Amino acid sequence: LRRFGKALVIDLSDGVSLMIHLRMTGQLIYDGTERYAAGHPSENFVAELPNKQTRVVFEFENGKKITAELYPEHAPETVANFIDLVKSGFYDGLCFHRVIPGFMIQGGGFKYENGLKDKKAPKCIKGEFAMNGFNNSLKHSRGVISMARSMHPDSAGSQFFIMHADAPHLDAQYAGFGKLTDGYDVLDKIANVKTGNYGWYMQDVPREPVVIETIELVKE
Repeated sequence: LRRFGKALVIDLSDGVSLMIHLRMTGQLIYDGTERYAAGHPSENFVAELPNKQTRVVFEFENGKKITAELYPEHAPETVANFIDLVKSGFYDGLCFHRVIPGFMIQGGGFKYENGLKDKKAPKCIKGEFAMNGFNNSLKHSRGVISMARSMHPDSAGSQFFIMHADAPHLDAQYAGFGKLTDGYDVLDKIANVKTGNYGWYMQDVPREPVVIETIELVKE
């Protein structure tokens, strides 16, 4: 087994070699197989959602905060799943592991403990976007929160990204489910941190960890 660029090469007998090309996607390294990040998409889902708009506050280790509102009218299962993860404390201590200025910041799947440690989502959910047969009209404009996923449309679990700038090419392909209402200055600061490679398989990783201390629901 050896590395060749962004591929793994397995040397077999009789001089035959098998090359596996790895591609970094929204949630995991997609290797050409049909698989989920964790669990399976839910079936016969009935969302239990509040009647009024739900807001959440992201608080970071440095004390900075951003506030967002969630839109169950656009993505009910996605919002319900996110709220469940927030209530369980799943996101506490996780970091933003992928940051691209002028595009987006991504987190919700890694913890920094002497290096990046993967944290799997409890389950996967249905991809609530038009290319997957779901009517979600929320555009990927600056400040919108959307779910990361692998190549499989129903592979989103816990990882999300926040748009640093408009990205219309993502519309209808990813499940937008909320938008920032406050803290755009914090978003800008995160988007402009210094980044680099982590190992040979992850790019755009902040040099200094950007850690979410907690995400909390706002009590109205």
